[in-house]
Amino acid sequence: MDSDSSDSDDHTLGFDAGRRVSKITFMTLFAIGIAEVAIGLVSNSVVLIADGIDSFGDSAITLIVLLGLLFATRHNNKSSSKNGVGNNVTQSGFGYYKIESFAAFVAAIGMVGMGIVIIARAIEALIDPVEIVHPEIALVTLAFAACISGYRAVQMNRIASRYNLLSLKAGARNAIKDGMASIIGFFSVLVAVYLGFPQADPIGAIIIAAFIFSISYYILKDSSLVLLDIIKNPQMVDQVKALIEKSHGVKVSGISLRPMGPFLHADISIVLDGSMTVAEFKRLAGSIKKSVRKRFPSIQRLAVIIEEQQ
Repeated sequence: MDSDSSDSDDHTLGFDAGRRVSKITFMTLFAIGIAEVAIGLVSNSVVLIADGIDSFGDSAITLIVLLGLLFATRHNNKSSSKNGVGNNVTQSGFGYYKIESFAAFVAAIGMVGMGIVIIARAIEALIDPVEIVHPEIALVTLAFAACISGYRAVQMNRIASRYNLLSLKAGARNAIKDGMASIIGFFSVLVAVYLGFPQADPIGAIIIAAFIFSISYYILKDSSLVLLDIIKNPQMVDQVKALIEKSHGVKVSGISLRPMGPFLHADISIVLDGSMTVAEFKRLAGSIKKSVRKRFPSIQRLAVIIEEQQ
């Protein structure tokens, strides 16, 4: 068996860069959430409180992305120290990623609860509108939050695209959503205060709650798939098999795909006769890995297993 228990140096650099930007983004979003909730309570703005809670949820998602990248880096380092013998490490890596996915699952349930609280408070404000005090501070806070979230989204997406880190791409999409929520909050306060329509503030909060529910659904679905060892695209097995058999002229007897944090792990069994040397098999396995990764970038860890032809 030719096992691939460590990523390329390029992916190691990608994990390190993603880890740094995720750490900064987590701290930034958490600080924004504290500021928005505090100012929202002082100014009586429901939408500002909602956006603050949304920032807390987004910081939790970014923390989960950060943990995934930390686990990936730790896995890479341990795999390298084993000089290519990484079966035990791989199983350990799966355990780490399941912990990450379970944490994501719990965080998403908590976000659903936050969304329900926001909607309940927004309905109260719709029925009995409350005047927003210090609206200028609320507007500046929301504008600042939107700018910071947008900037962080650009940074995360740039690194994610460069190194093809799927978890970081998800974090970037979430940061974009957070920026959109802040923009909605900004215009809600603007309309409520300066156009004399106080219901705009709770309406904006309800829209942000809808954002929270949508991202919670996304996390619950993805984390459940990882916990159950189910891949999103079951047809990928047949597609990988067809690619290998057509490009390399070997028979594939079986492929096992498992979600592993921000990417997939593949065990590929190929049928060979006994005349192939070890050096020839290593070249073939390396060529298979290269072509599979090029066509399916989400598959980053592969193990090629020989089944001798009967």
